[in-house]
Amino acid sequence: MATLPEFKHIHCSSRYDRSPESLEADLDDWMDHSSLVTLTEITNDRRAATLQEKGWNYYNARIGPDSDNCGICWRLDTWKRTYGAVKRLSTNTFDRFNGMHNLYIYSCSVVLKHVTSGHKMLVSVSHLPSHIEGDHGLRSVGVGWEGRKRATRQALNNWATQVKDLERKQHCDGALVIADWNLNLKDQWVWNLIHDQFTTYRLAWNQMPTAGGAVTGGPSAPQGAPGVSTHDRIIDGTLYRGLKLSDGPNLMARVRSSDHRPYNESFTFLSVGEKEPVDPHDTPSGDVKHPDPWWGFGDTMTDEIYALESATGDAGGEVL
Repeated sequence: MATLPEFKHIHCSSRYDRSPESLEADLDDWMDHSSLVTLTEITNDRRAATLQEKGWNYYNARIGPDSDNCGICWRLDTWKRTYGAVKRLSTNTFDRFNGMHNLYIYSCSVVLKHVTSGHKMLVSVSHLPSHIEGDHGLRSVGVGWEGRKRATRQALNNWATQVKDLERKQHCDGALVIADWNLNLKDQWVWNLIHDQFTTYRLAWNQMPTAGGAVTGGPSAPQGAPGVSTHDRIIDGTLYRGLKLSDGPNLMARVRSSDHRPYNESFTFLSVGEKEPVDPHDTPSGDVKHPDPWWGFGDTMTDEIYALESATGDAGGEVL
């Protein structure tokens, strides 16, 4: 059976206030080592302009404020785009800690056709709300946190429905779903939460790193920086279907254009009659944790317990 072409994907959950020049330099490096690059926090005309490079094309459409948060780039000698869309995933907004009003959550999706094999692949990217777990959750008890949770649950449900619909209508052979999830993918309850929606997808992080995480540690980190031991958070990651993971994911060195570390991973399409080698219910190995779900995301009394311990006093009202 002939081996289908391998392709490499690099994702970086970018940083909106880093310079276009820093993003340009990082993109040059990533594009030298992959055929597909995905990003978040591109919402800036000057930063978005850096996505266009010779031999590459990109999708970063705008249908409303912050709808151009995510971007997808691909090599023209490897991929041809046959579809693109931006879709709003949430209907409610929520307030940020700095007093600004956060807008809706969107997905950015394309269908790419592999120019050699002819396989079609859906690539969909989103950026979910921050500060809804851990210590951040304790600081945002009340309307701010409830809005974040509501938006997250709604976005996950609508995104999974959209992905399933696009795969069917666009006759895709495989799919990648990529996000800054803003939830620790090392926690079993988080994977269960995501898997409840994306039921046939596998988490690419099958071996969780034991040193360093999405925003800590890693090559070029200052001496003594966090990330030299286990339990660092992994909040960026890929779900996949109709593909084989052939390498990675691998956390990469820190970059100037983001406060997140990028990661790379390689895939191949499945041959005719070939079955996917792993079960979507398989859980990652390595540095995984099994804490109680946070704040009513699971069927436990954890939300009541933490409400009593909150430094901000009574959580107040029903946690939605």
